[in-house]
Amino acid sequence: MSGRRRGEPPVGPPPPPAEYEFIDDLPAIEAAVGSLESSPGPIAVDVERASGIRYSERAFLLQVRAPTGPALLVDPETAGRTVGSLADTLSSRPLLLHAASQDLPSLRELGVSPSSLVDTELAGRFLGTERVNLGAMISEHLGIGLAKAHSAADWSRRPLPTAWLDYAAYDVLFLHELADEVLPLLDDLGRRDWFDAECRYLVEAGPAPAAPDPWRRLSRLSTLRDGRQLARARELWMARDRVAAERDIAPKRLLGDAAIVEAARVGPTSRSALLAIDGFDGPHRRRLVGEWLAALEWADGLGRADLPSRQGPPTVHPPHASWKRNEPEAAELLEIAREQIGGLAEELGLEQGLLLKPSTLRLWVWRAATSGPGDDTALLHDVLSAEKARDWQIELIADPLLEAVHRFRTES
Repeated sequence: MSGRRRGEPPVGPPPPPAEYEFIDDLPAIEAAVGSLESSPGPIAVDVERASGIRYSERAFLLQVRAPTGPALLVDPETAGRTVGSLADTLSSRPLLLHAASQDLPSLRELGVSPSSLVDTELAGRFLGTERVNLGAMISEHLGIGLAKAHSAADWSRRPLPTAWLDYAAYDVLFLHELADEVLPLLDDLGRRDWFDAECRYLVEAGPAPAAPDPWRRLSRLSTLRDGRQLARARELWMARDRVAAERDIAPKRLLGDAAIVEAARVGPTSRSALLAIDGFDGPHRRRLVGEWLAALEWADGLGRADLPSRQGPPTVHPPHASWKRNEPEAAELLEIAREQIGGLAEELGLEQGLLLKPSTLRLWVWRAATSGPGDDTALLHDVLSAEKARDWQIELIADPLLEAVHRFRTES
């Protein structure tokens, strides 16, 4: 969960001491399930990960709270990377989360598949709130100042310090009160249906599909000029990912992207040449020199037909950054469409991405600009339907986008 901005003092009096129970074995988890089931209403949920430290985004602490009573801080790691029947209980009850899209993958890994949820961060976005992190919203709506300091901590550490457990408990102790404050405000603005539709979408959408070539996300990969260099980068990325998974360490802590790209560019063939590249030094990296050299040797032994292309796997349209140079009509329509969506977003006091995903806008622009005159209404609705735009979004953006394509065709 996001904390306040660095250096920004909490607004409002500090909260009362955090009330929580720390649970780290299955019998205690099962007892907690009984207490939750005796308390009706939505359950507040949050998770703490060790992002950027451990390999996966799994939960190292699960925080839950019924509408009343203390927070329950559950340690899945010590309990055998499970939360037992608590997963079934959470899957069957309405959940309260803040920034649900961040936590849902970790919850699903624990076997929690929510049937419904309320996302208080999303509520803040629909209200047009400038700062929607939990601390800021609790300050604004409840008048409580939370001093958040451990969001980037190593939550895989054991034992967990008391100050960290207090922090974790506060993440769920005020969610019910916050929801009680913000949901009526959505009703007042007539946006509750929009909000409910987005919450349903979060539940139904499921995990995002894996990228076909995840190694292509390496920073500065575009500086590599030929297939051989790309092959080296790919093999080094794959070796790094394998070793990182085996050691349960975040890949970039093991070896940085810049080091991979530079080694791919240079193509070192000896230990000394590899260690001369910035980023491969250090005791734990030196022990892995054999892994990196083997990856480079494999890449250099590939036939030309097995080298990756600079273009990557087929895409629905070229990168939009190149449109102004190579596809001026698509670039022109994109500019008009962004102007239309931007005007609507400003009028409503909402961020543009809430009205329509940028990738969906670009897809429609590309198809509209390259298909020539036709049934623009049918094309727009085909794209929005395929991209799973919600009804409330379509109702708001259809006319502005059709106006954009009309202007484009008139001015071209």
